[in-house]
Amino acid sequence: MSKRHSISALQKSDLFLCLDDRCVSLTKKAVSDVVSVMSTKMSSLTWGIAAALISTGALAQPVTFLMQDSQPKYFLDNAEQKGLCGDIYHALQAKLKERQVESEIQQHYLPIKRILATVEQDAGHVFCGSGRNEAREKRFTFAQVPVYHVSNVLAAHVSDKFEPQSFNDVIKNGNPVGALFGTSSARYLKQQLPGLVNDSFKDLNTPLKLIATPPYRLRYFYYHDLGLNYLVKTMDLPLKVISTKFRTVPQWLIYSNHTDKATAEAIELSLRDMEQSGELARIVSQYIY
Repeated sequence: MSKRHSISALQKSDLFLCLDDRCVSLTKKAVSDVVSVMSTKMSSLTWGIAAALISTGALAQPVTFLMQDSQPKYFLDNAEQKGLCGDIYHALQAKLKERQVESEIQQHYLPIKRILATVEQDAGHVFCGSGRNEAREKRFTFAQVPVYHVSNVLAAHVSDKFEPQSFNDVIKNGNPVGALFGTSSARYLKQQLPGLVNDSFKDLNTPLKLIATPPYRLRYFYYHDLGLNYLVKTMDLPLKVISTKFRTVPQWLIYSNHTDKATAEAIELSLRDMEQSGELARIVSQYIY
């Protein structure tokens, strides 16, 4: 304390309050009251400063956005497009900057298992484009706003005139349907089409080539519209995406459960701003149609 406002023990048994060069004796109760008031004032000031820092993002953790080798969700070295989630990241980054929250977008791909492990363990790490289930809800925090929705559709040869409108139409047709090994889509499809699903495919190019080229050993491939629209457009094969949407599910932005409250709030508010302004829908419409 300064000389102007100080509490001094001038003698072992006496306590004094000194203002400039004048001192007066204080009882122990008076001293206790003075200290209590000063502590309360300091405590209020400290919490006020902390609240101000939180509101400006000064106490928020930096955010790290992770990228998966999955197109068109993410593109590296593409000047025109960053991918669906890449574009969402850049828009979020601008929103977070307005809230004084630092962030970076990693410029390399990670395998999905590595991404999920990193988000689970490391505060401030974020991933766009996650499906949701009970197990993942225990491991991660899911943003309140879904970032986009994908629908399961069928790819077929461009000359195929029959377009199934339901799973019953596919069953009546009797042709095997391809699906990607180990995916939730494949598991769901096997429940709907028992005995008709070939989910041995571990890449996307192989089944689509089987549909497009002689001897045409596969009639349909079942996958989400985000991926199939992109592949049919870029593979230069006689393929089409059938318009029937067999199932539609939301995809989410997830972040670590260890992320602090200030950072989590900044992420949620930024995403909500993008939804309400229409910016999120404009980004999604470039990739899902």
